[in-house]
Amino acid sequence: MLFMLITLSFVVVVTGCMILINRWMVSKRPEPPSRPEDSDPPEKP
Repeated sequence: MLFMLITLSFVVVVTGCMILINRWMVSKRPEPPSRPEDSDPPEKP
């Protein structure tokens, strides 16, 4: 039980840090001049 709680808390902390770093990188990145509101490019060729 304790190991499961430690593992879940570790996963939550790592996920939160990754989300915060991702948001910080996106906010630091300069916005593209064409269509800044459309943020997801088409992935299928």
